[in-house]
Amino acid sequence: MNSKDFMHWFEKQVKTRWPKHQFEWIEMGDWHWRLGAFDIDTLTEAVRRHKVCECYPIPNLKKVYDYAVKIQAETTPEPQMPAKKTSAFPEPHTFIMCTGKDERGNGAVGAFWDIILWPFNRTWTAADYNRVATDQAQKRQAMYGGVWEVFTGTHHLEMLRRSNALCGIKPLDPSNRFMPTIRFA
Repeated sequence: MNSKDFMHWFEKQVKTRWPKHQFEWIEMGDWHWRLGAFDIDTLTEAVRRHKVCECYPIPNLKKVYDYAVKIQAETTPEPQMPAKKTSAFPEPHTFIMCTGKDERGNGAVGAFWDIILWPFNRTWTAADYNRVATDQAQKRQAMYGGVWEVFTGTHHLEMLRRSNALCGIKPLDPSNRFMPTIRFA
């Protein structure tokens, strides 16, 4: 709210409710600085509640501000948060992975990429994912070498396990109590 509108509102709503109090310019500037972000209806209701509910001989800026915040919270609808997924795991999707070296010995065995189709707001069919994944696997095979395969309906964790198995990395055994641990002092 600009200064002119605020001063007009101040004259009409505040000064008429407390006619005996002589407002200084600096005091009115403080009121505008503190309350200028609120709309006129909210401020009018806040001043009305302050006058009716409190027995102050002069208006209290803090009380009016508190009422205005409360009124604004009552009248402003809460933003709707999107529903959270109940599952901690992401939905399965499609990956491509280099599963072996080619006849020339080229290929980064264990390397994998997930297939993401754009735009995200469109629902893509499994055939679309499979078509794009096959195309990407052929392109990577031609460019980098190696044997590339398409994996559908799987998760990132499962692809990491497959990659580790291809590279000869054994999974950690949590029952091994002699496994070294890292401690931070």
